Amino acid sequence: MFFVFCVFIVPIIVFVILHLMTREKTDNDMQKTEPMEMCAFCQNDFPINQLLEKEVGTYGRIYCFCRECVEGLYNEFNNIGVKTGE
Repeated sequence: MFFVFCVFIVPIIVFVILHLMTREKTDNDMQKTEPMEMCAFCQNDFPINQLLEKEVGTYGRIYCFCRECVEGLYNEFNNIGVKTGE
């Protein structure tokens, strides 16, 4: 019985494990992940398609800004005009 186990069962188990580990992933198995980028202000990660990318300075450095930070800056800028009476 031990001989049958060692000669037939163990190689089959090893083959199945190796086959499952090396099989190629299909489209259904792969998760579609979007590239993530960090907001320059709040330092939170967002999908790149949800960020505003702007080139800043003469060196061509590109910064990314999330919607909440841009809206906060916009509201802060509008409040400056209200406070000064313009």
